[in-house]
Amino acid sequence: MALKDEEIIERLMEEDLSFRQMKLQHLEYEKQLEDYKKKSYLTPAEQDEVHRLKKMKLALKDKMYREIVEYRKREEGA
Repeated sequence: MALKDEEIIERLMEEDLSFRQMKLQHLEYEKQLEDYKKKSYLTPAEQDEVHRLKKMKLALKDKMYREIVEYRKREEGA
């Protein structure tokens, strides 16, 4: 039976320190972006920071997704 992404994420959070760090960093980027969303006005420097955070968050999400895919391949091949 194929594992759901949520199940794989839970397993990787427990078993893989690197994945856990990526997930925590992703959550930190999300928190920072939420803080910027609360502001009624962003300076140009803040707008640049929001753009940078979004790119970094997306890069982490892509990397975590690749880890999930690899985990699924290993589990299904076992």
